[in-house]
Amino acid sequence: MKRAPQPQAGRLFAPYPLAVQSVAVVSILGAPLSGLAMGFAPWRLWALVGICLLHLLAITFVPARRLPLWAQIVYLVAQLGLAATGQALAPAPLLDYVYLAIVLQAMTLFRPWLWIPFSVGVYTVWSGVLLIVTASIVAWLRSNLALAFPATCAIIAAIVYMRQQRRSEQVQQLLQQVQQRYDQLTAGLWEQQQRAALEERSRFAATVVGEVQTALSRAEQSVTAALTQAQTNLARLQGAVAQTRDSAANAVERLRSAVAALRGESSGPPPPPTLAAALTPVDEAVIAATPNMVLTWVLPSVFVILALAFTLLTHPFAVETFAPLLACSILLLGAYVGTQRTQHPLLVQAGLAGQAVVVVLMTLLTHTLPMLLGLLLVLWQLALRFPLRQIVLYLAGAPAAAALVLVRWQPGALGIDSLLVGAVAAVAVGAPLLLARRQLERRKQAELRLHLLSAEIEGQLAEVRALAAAAERSRLAREVHDDLGSRLVLINVQLQLAEELAAEDPAAALEQLQSSREQLHLAWRAVLTVADAELPMDGSCLPAALADLAAHHGPLVRLSMDGELDELSPARATAVYRAVQEGLTNARKHGRPGSIEVQVSMRSGYATVTVINDNSGPAGPEGARTGGGGYGLIGLRERAEALGGGLEAGPLPEGGWRLRVVLPAEGV
Repeated sequence: MKRAPQPQAGRLFAPYPLAVQSVAVVSILGAPLSGLAMGFAPWRLWALVGICLLHLLAITFVPARRLPLWAQIVYLVAQLGLAATGQALAPAPLLDYVYLAIVLQAMTLFRPWLWIPFSVGVYTVWSGVLLIVTASIVAWLRSNLALAFPATCAIIAAIVYMRQQRRSEQVQQLLQQVQQRYDQLTAGLWEQQQRAALEERSRFAATVVGEVQTALSRAEQSVTAALTQAQTNLARLQGAVAQTRDSAANAVERLRSAVAALRGESSGPPPPPTLAAALTPVDEAVIAATPNMVLTWVLPSVFVILALAFTLLTHPFAVETFAPLLACSILLLGAYVGTQRTQHPLLVQAGLAGQAVVVVLMTLLTHTLPMLLGLLLVLWQLALRFPLRQIVLYLAGAPAAAALVLVRWQPGALGIDSLLVGAVAAVAVGAPLLLARRQLERRKQAELRLHLLSAEIEGQLAEVRALAAAAERSRLAREVHDDLGSRLVLINVQLQLAEELAAEDPAAALEQLQSSREQLHLAWRAVLTVADAELPMDGSCLPAALADLAAHHGPLVRLSMDGELDELSPARATAVYRAVQEGLTNARKHGRPGSIEVQVSMRSGYATVTVINDNSGPAGPEGARTGGGGYGLIGLRERAEALGGGLEAGPLPEGGWRLRVVLPAEGV
């Protein structure tokens, strides 16, 4: 899994988002060109260039978003003062868009409760300086109407862009957090496994251990009762021992059921989440449905109202001019709303072409060049719905066609200043919308990665927990069978011997009963040891533990040890002990041993355990079932293979049974 994309270094130092930065830079660079086209005196032109250069340096290099609020206000007020000075010295048309750039900066830096009154203040300064410079209320109204529609579109487009950017940044931050969680999960895999193992061990202690402890409690009560009866009436000893042996047999059966349950619960890890389950696709647009429906009516209505008002201010009222203009306005409004509500590609293309034609007709009817700003309506729809290639074709085709028509019908109507105003207006409206679409696509990709990464984290957590729980169940099954099982088998053998001695030698029978009670106490501790942790064994205490184990199984066992067993690690010492324990248990439980030979050696970096049952003794009550044994050898094989060793078990040619376990002294 690749890491989430980190923010680029340049983006950390950029004073403003890209859309605001681009609109501001284009407006500032265009203002001197507009002044040059206006033919200002050289000193005025150079003053305008200097003011625009100061604006450009401030917007490009001052880290405005890192400044405190009071410094941001001072910074924007200083820009407003520069713009007002430039407007007073050289009132170029594109200086109006420098004011718009200041408003966009305020939208980026301030909250609505502050940037809205600040924008009103910017408008007041701009309109006041304009009124002073032009000294004409008609020129003032004309400039207001010419700037109002592009400024409205640009401000709404900037709001859409900043909303998308803010949501995209939030998703990117969330993605980085999830990526960090994924990295932490990968680094803490062992901790997750241990946590799952502890939970499984706790569950085991609450269920299986409780059931086995109940059986042990009943067996111990039976042994205690048998001892009490034996002390009062030796004649009743044989019956009491038989009843005690039945309780011990019941405990063994419960033990086998617990081991079978642990082995049977080992279900594989859950399947990973499917892609359909991991993803929640959302067909989201750049502008939400409700705001888009409002804008569908607001934007063309604003343009129509401003166009009619502008026409009334610049031309005397005449029915032959106003009636066609009103009809074109209604047609434009209907075409815009209809195009917005249709999804058919041909109808959309026809609607956009019709709107462009209507705007050109309105310009020709009124002989008013700012009317061409109505083409921003078409650009708005293109920027929201079409790929960049079609937008470029529109910008290269529709304005050029409109310019040819105007030059044909009104020679000299288009000047450099008009073209610059149109270009800056197109950038101010189109750039934020296109960048908002880009932010939306990036956010969707980030959300897709976020869903996939979250699903992968959940899947890996579930898999780790399942595997750890399965491994813990296998370990518990081995420990229950190897330790507790061997003790219960030994208790059963002792009780069988006590039952046989009850009639002939009551004192020896009592001794066997007392030994059985001691083994029951050890079994209690074994249950707690199994539920808590691995057998606390290391190489230094292994010889003594093996000698004690052989002594508990009686004189039939001959134990020999050779080599430096104290060099074994705790895990390997535990495995050696369990191997000897399992071999002795199987010999007692399933064989007819006349003698049991146990050899434990450490040579050439390998520990070898060999348990040989000669199978020459008399058959017990359960019959000679050499080599049977359920889960004991399975658990012992798993333990040996986990440590890099192996196990061999089977009958010998000359008779009897041999168990052989080989373990490397160090991990392989």
